[in-house]
Amino acid sequence: MKYPDHVISRTTIGHIPQGKILSPARFMFARPMRFLGMSSSITLIRVFDMPDAPCTQPCRKRLCRAIAALLMASAPAVHAAAPGDTARTYNIPAESLNDALTDFADEANIKLVFNAELVKGLKAPALTGRHTSAQGLAKLLEGSGLTHRFVGPDTAIVEVAPKNMTGSDARKINAPALSKVTVTSKASYESDAPYNPDYNRKNASTATKTDTPIMETPMSIEVVPRAVMDDQQIVLFDDAVVRNVSGVQRNFDFGDLYQGFIVRGFSLGANIYRDGLRQNTGFFEPSGMERVEVLKGAAAMLYGRTQPGGLVNYVTKKPLEESYYSVQQQFGSYDLYRTTVDATGPITDDKSFLYRLNLAYSSNNSFRDYNENERIYVAPSLTWRLSDKTDMTVQFEHQHDDYVMDFGIPAIGDRPAPVPKRFYVGDASVKNNSMDSNQIATVISHRFNDHWKIEHKFNWHQWTHDFHSVFPAGNINEDNQTIDRALMTGPTDRESFATNIDILGEFETYGTQHKLLIGGDYFNLKTDTHDNRWTYGAIPTLDIFNPNNHLVDINAINALPYDFWWKEKDEWYGVYAQDQITLWDKLHFLIGARYDILTYGTGCCSKPISIDDREDNRLNPRFGIVYQPWDWLSLFGNYVESIGTNNGLTPTKTANKPELGTQYEAGFKTEFFHGRLSSNVAYYHLTKENVLTGVPGLPYRIPAGEARSQGLEVDLTGELTEYLSLIGTYAYTDAIFTKDNGFAPWGLTSKQGNRLPNVPEHSGSLWLTFHPDEQFKIGAGMFAQGQRAGDNNNTYALPGFVRLDAMVSYNWKIGGSKLTTQFNVNNLLDKDYFRGSRVSDRTGALPGEPISFVGSVRLEY
Repeated sequence: MKYPDHVISRTTIGHIPQGKILSPARFMFARPMRFLGMSSSITLIRVFDMPDAPCTQPCRKRLCRAIAALLMASAPAVHAAAPGDTARTYNIPAESLNDALTDFADEANIKLVFNAELVKGLKAPALTGRHTSAQGLAKLLEGSGLTHRFVGPDTAIVEVAPKNMTGSDARKINAPALSKVTVTSKASYESDAPYNPDYNRKNASTATKTDTPIMETPMSIEVVPRAVMDDQQIVLFDDAVVRNVSGVQRNFDFGDLYQGFIVRGFSLGANIYRDGLRQNTGFFEPSGMERVEVLKGAAAMLYGRTQPGGLVNYVTKKPLEESYYSVQQQFGSYDLYRTTVDATGPITDDKSFLYRLNLAYSSNNSFRDYNENERIYVAPSLTWRLSDKTDMTVQFEHQHDDYVMDFGIPAIGDRPAPVPKRFYVGDASVKNNSMDSNQIATVISHRFNDHWKIEHKFNWHQWTHDFHSVFPAGNINEDNQTIDRALMTGPTDRESFATNIDILGEFETYGTQHKLLIGGDYFNLKTDTHDNRWTYGAIPTLDIFNPNNHLVDINAINALPYDFWWKEKDEWYGVYAQDQITLWDKLHFLIGARYDILTYGTGCCSKPISIDDREDNRLNPRFGIVYQPWDWLSLFGNYVESIGTNNGLTPTKTANKPELGTQYEAGFKTEFFHGRLSSNVAYYHLTKENVLTGVPGLPYRIPAGEARSQGLEVDLTGELTEYLSLIGTYAYTDAIFTKDNGFAPWGLTSKQGNRLPNVPEHSGSLWLTFHPDEQFKIGAGMFAQGQRAGDNNNTYALPGFVRLDAMVSYNWKIGGSKLTTQFNVNNLLDKDYFRGSRVSDRTGALPGEPISFVGSVRLEY
C-alpha cells in the first residue's frame, strides 16, 4: 500500500510511566485524514515489555492524552465545529465491533482510539442510513457496555461506560505496563476517490438498487473500479469488462456498429446501462467512468426488458467535495494520441455546490487498412445540496466520433480466411462514418430521516449516426476468393427517455431487519432510419487475396435514389417491489417482483412505413437467499425470470415475440483480510426462449427456438499482500441451442445441438500488480479464450488464444502535485487472435490487435 507524503508511516510516543492499564497493552485507533478524497487509517499496534505494576486512572488518562496529542499534532487544521457534527451516509454490515469501529473511522473521517481487548468478542449491529459521527458511534456501541467521548473536533475515545467503572462490576484487566507506543499507517480511501488504488469493492448497487454489501447480495455481481482501468490504460470501454469479468465476451455486430457484450453465453445486444438507466447504442468513453458493475443473470425485475445473460452498468464520475485536477497525455502504436482532463471540487465555501468536468480527445489509425478514428468528449456535471437531506446532480454529455465501420475477415472453410490482419472489405471512398451522442441526466435524492429516502433519476439520450460504408453482401463466393459487396449510406436517428423513482426504507419488525424498495420506471426508444441507400449489385466484387479498395465512384453513389427506410419503437411502464430481509445477522432473503406493460414494433423498408405494434404484459419474479455463517463466508442462491427487448422484424414484416429467460444459480463468496480480498464462485443454469437468428443478406430476424447456458464462474479480486494486487477470472460455459423451430422457408439449417457463437467453453484472465513503495509499480497479466463457434450454424470456428500484457509506472511528488509516467504493452508475444465474429453468417471475424504500446504522462494536483 502506498501513502501520501504527509501521512506518518511510523512514529514513537516516548515512554509511558509504568503501571497497570487496560490490557493486553494493545490499543488501536483509526485516523482517517482527508487529502484529495483520501483518508489514512493509523493503527497503534503494540505496547509492552515492562513489568506489571499498579495502574491508576490518571495513568490511563495520560496515555489517552498522549495519543490524542499525537493525532492532533499530525492532523491538518479543522473547522471550528462541534465534535461529530457532520452527517454522512453509512452502510456498514453487522460484523465484529473491532472491524466495525475501524470501518466507521475510515468512512467518518475521524480519529478513533480504543483498546482492542475491550472490544474483543463483541459484535456490532449493522449501521445504515445517514448519521453524524456521534450518532453512528452510539449505535455501533449500543449494548456493548462501552461509550465514546470526543476529545477534539474529529477525535474520539472509546471506553468503558461510566456505570461500569466503579464497584464489583468494573471491567479490570491486568497487563504488563508500557514502555513505548508504536504507530504504523495504512491508507484507506473513499470508493470514488481519484487516488484510490484498491481493486476490491465491498458494496455495489446494481444488483439490488440499494447500497448492499456484496457479501449479502444473493447474485453474482462484479465491479471493475477506476484503479484497474488506469493500471491497464483502458482506451476502449469493452476491454475493461471483457478482460476483468468472468464469462463475458465482446459482441461483434454489423460492422462493429456499437459496443455490446455476451454474458453467460447470451448477447445483451446494445443494452448498456448508465447509472442504472438504459441508454441507446453507441461507443462509450471510459474517461468519464468511475467504475463498471456487471450483474450476472436476468435483471428484468429491476430494470425492465433486459437480456437474461446479465446487465452491464457503468457508474459515471460525480462531483467531489475535495478539489482534484488531472491532465493526462497518452500516446501509442498506430498514431494513438489521447488527451484527458478531470477536474472537480466545490464551487462555494460551504460545499453546497460541487462541479466536475471530464474532457477527452483522441485520434488514432489502426493495424487495419483505411481505419482512422477521432473522438471529442465533453462531460460537465453539477451537484447542488439544497439542504442536509436533499441533493440534486445534473450531468450533460456530448460525444462526437468519426470512425470507420469494420466488417472483419470472411470465413473460408472452417476458419477465417488466411489474409493479412490489415484486410479491409470496404472501399476508400465510402468509409467516413460519424456519430453524435448527447445526454442529459439528473438525479434528485431526498432523505426523510436516517431510514427512509426517495430518489428520482432521468436520462435523455439522443444518438445520430451518418452511415457511409461498403459491406459484404453475402458469404465468400464458391471460388473461395471473391466476395460480393453492397452499399449503405444515410442517417439514423435514435432518441430515448428513461426515468425511474425509488422509495427506499429500512425498518425492523418481529426481530427481522428489512430493506424495502418500491419503485416504478418508464422507458421510450424511437429509431428512425430515413433517406438511406442500401444498394446490392452496384458495387464491384472484391478479390480478398488481391484487394483493390478504390473501385467505387462516390459521384455515382450520390446519384443513386434513396431506397431504404426503417423505424422502431420500444416502450414500457414498470412497477416493482423488493424486500431484503435479515434474520440473526446471518440469513438474508431477497424477494421481489415486477409487472411490465410493454409496447414495441418495427416498420420497414419503403415509404410509407407502417409499424406492426405488439403489446405484452408480464410479471417477473426474483428470489434470493444468503447464509453467512461467518463474516468471511456467504453461501447464496437465486431464481430469476426475465423478458427481453424488441426483437426486430420477421421476413413477413411482423414483430417477433420477446425473448424470455429463466435462471437458477448457487454459489459462495468469501472475504479475507478485512475485505481486501474477495471471491465469487457460482454455478448457474440459464434457459432462453424465442431465441432469434438473422436471415443472411436481409435485415430480418426469425425465432430459432430455445437455448441453454450452464456453467461455473470464478472471480477473485483484491490484495494478496500489502504490496500485491490482483484480479483473476475463470469461466466454464456450456451454451447450446436446445430446441429448433425449423428454417426451411428461409433456407437455413437446423441449429439444435450447436454451440452459441462467440462463446468459448473455457476462458479466463489474471492481472497482477506489484507496488513495493508509493512510487513504483509493475504489473503483468494474461487473457485467454478457448475455441469459439464463428456463427450460429457452427460452420467455422475462431481459434483459441492466450494474450499477455504488461505495465510499469513511476511517479514523483512535485510540491503538492503528483507526476506519473506509465508504459503498457498489450499482446506482448504478438499472438494472432480474433475478438469476435458476426453470428448470422460467415461474412466477418474481427482480428485482435497485434503487439502494441501505450505510454502516458499524467499530472494530478
